[in-house]
Amino acid sequence: MPHFIIDCSKQIVEKKLPENIMQKVYDAAESIKLFQLEEIKVRISPFQYYNTGNTNDDFIHVFANIMEEIRYKKLICLNKL
Repeated sequence: MPHFIIDCSKQIVEKKLPENIMQKVYDAAESIKLFQLEEIKVRISPFQYYNTGNTNDDFIHVFANIMEEIRYKKLICLNKL
């Protein structure tokens, strides 16, 4: 079961709706046809307090936790997104 966790600065979700950001990640996961749709999980965590190289620049990071059963070849496809 794939879990996609989005970490971002609070300003990101003030500029774009969190639902839209999560849907983009969901759609990308769906588009590669590696996962059953009902198993794709996406969540977002906006941060108010952070330090990015001694700045407060906006950031967005997407982390994917994928089960071990997925073959190496499929992971290569996922990395291309």
